[in-house]
This record gives sequence, structure tokens and C-alpha cells, in this order.
Amino acid sequence: MGSFTSARRIGYCCKFHLSDILEDCIEYCKYQFEYGQRQSDGATVKEHIEAAMASPFAATLGEKQKQLQEEQESEPPLLPTSAQFAWTYFLRLHQTRQAGGFGGFFAITYQEMQAFFALEQTTPEPYELELIRVWDKIALDHLHKEQQRQSKTK
Repeated sequence: MGSFTSARRIGYCCKFHLSDILEDCIEYCKYQFEYGQRQSDGATVKEHIEAAMASPFAATLGEKQKQLQEEQESEPPLLPTSAQFAWTYFLRLHQTRQAGGFGGFFAITYQEMQAFFALEQTTPEPYELELIRVWDKIALDHLHKEQQRQSKTK
């Protein structure tokens, strides 16, 4: 086990359970994929929403748009501290995701995770592996929806 892994475990309680943070981690991941996604003009969805709400025409919008504005003005979900290393691992694995035939994407495999952690010379906690799997499912769902949306516009 590398010194990096050992150092990050200092201070963690032995009674830690994934269920304590899972909901917050799921919300954070979904938010990042839905609102952090870059559009064709280079701006994120969140930046587009903020610009629209700052428009002088926003005051004339209907109830649905006002509800959307209230949702966007609320604080974005926060990633629990105990999941920050797992999120970093996930993002790095996600960047190397394999594309399948016909434009699809493959899930991050255990072999890819094993190779990644061997190269990093670190051993993940079991809950970190589970978080990566959960986030991977969310990412695949998002990528699939994006493919469907893009195929409808063509």
C-alpha cells in the first residue's frame, strides 16, 4: 500500500458505511453530468441557465420557469469529504472510457480499475470501488441519453 493511501486513511472511523454518503454522492454525480456538460457553444448548461435568468425577460416567464430558477438558485450538491478520492479516481477512469461499436460506451471494467490502481500504486477502499461502479452507471445513463438526443437532432 502506497504512502498516499495510508495518509488518506488517517482519521477515518472504523464504523464508516457507504450508506451514510451514498445519496449525496449520487446527487453530486448527477448534478455534475447534467449541469456541468459543455454545449456546442462551449458554455455549460448551468452557465446557460444563469444567463437566461439574468435576462430582463426572465421576469415575464411562467410558473414552470420560476420553479426552474428557484431550483437553480439553490446550492449545488456537495461531495462528501470521504468520497473525494473516489471521485478523482472515477473521473480519471471515465476519461479513458472505451467506446463500443455503433457509438456506444462500455462500463469501466474491474480489469481497468485493477490496472489503474496498480499504476497509481494505491489500494482503494471497498466503498470507493462501489462508488466508482455507481457513478459509472450514472455516467453511462447520461451518455446514452445524450446519444439519443443527438441522434434525434440529426
